Amino acid sequence: MATSVETEYGILQLTLVSVTAITYITGLMIHMFIVGVSIIDRLKGRPLTTTDLLITSIGTSRIIFEFVSVFDLFWRTFYKESSMAYNTAINVIGYSATDCNIWLSVLLSVFYSLKISNFQNVFFLYLKKIISQRVVGLIIAFVLLSIAFSSGGVYATVVNAPKNVTQEANHHPIQFIVYTAFYVWNVLPCLLYAISSFALLGSLCHHMQRMKRDQNARSHLHAYFKTIKFIIVSFFCFALYVGINIFGLYYDFLGFAVFFLVWNCFPVMHSIYLIYLTARLRNHFLKVLHGMTKCLRRGSESREVLEIQIVSQ
Repeated sequence: MATSVETEYGILQLTLVSVTAITYITGLMIHMFIVGVSIIDRLKGRPLTTTDLLITSIGTSRIIFEFVSVFDLFWRTFYKESSMAYNTAINVIGYSATDCNIWLSVLLSVFYSLKISNFQNVFFLYLKKIISQRVVGLIIAFVLLSIAFSSGGVYATVVNAPKNVTQEANHHPIQFIVYTAFYVWNVLPCLLYAISSFALLGSLCHHMQRMKRDQNARSHLHAYFKTIKFIIVSFFCFALYVGINIFGLYYDFLGFAVFFLVWNCFPVMHSIYLIYLTARLRNHFLKVLHGMTKCLRRGSESREVLEIQIVSQ
């Protein structure tokens, strides 16, 4: 009986690992496509805009995260035990890539909000000017800060391996500071994402009110409603992603595959939306899709011709 239960559990675990691996490989291909398009355009001498640079940086952080996650998933599946050095290295790289992804996504959201919103107050215009001129510096700063904060969080959880976070934090002030900084570091982007999202929503709603008075512009309201729905859904997905990143400190291997499967949902969906939203990426994707369809059609026609020749003989 015990053997049967263990076998069923092993099959279920292997199925979850397989589904998670397929999801990660799909996500990896999507992220590599985003980065690959930017590299090809750069090699051809085409300048990259600020938006392109941000999207490429996000894609790069997600590629690193995907590679580390897939490797860690298979390692923990087939090698139950891992050394302290392995756990430290894999967690520092993984959490650094995740934090970069979170903060760069926030930066992109803020940049879009400042770019699209039509507020005319002095503070908004000053913030818009400052961020637009310092995007590269902000990207570098977020990468370095992500590595620093992730290293501190991993040191507190993996190296010290506390059994009870609250108890250990009370006895060790340094560890309490590390945990507090970790939570603030993960909650703060969610607040900034919310502020930029709701600022953009306010601007869109204000613009829609003016469009309703214009009979010729009413036909475009449907597109605005779709944008508003997407912003709201994106915010809740982002909040869920940040929450998973925080509580990922406490997961055990029983929920390892499911945890990583859910953890990967936001980056993949967000990357798909970025491809759809960005004309440059969308055009390249349609070209690739057209080329693949053309190759499949040629292959199908070749098989049909071969079958006809065989039948005629």
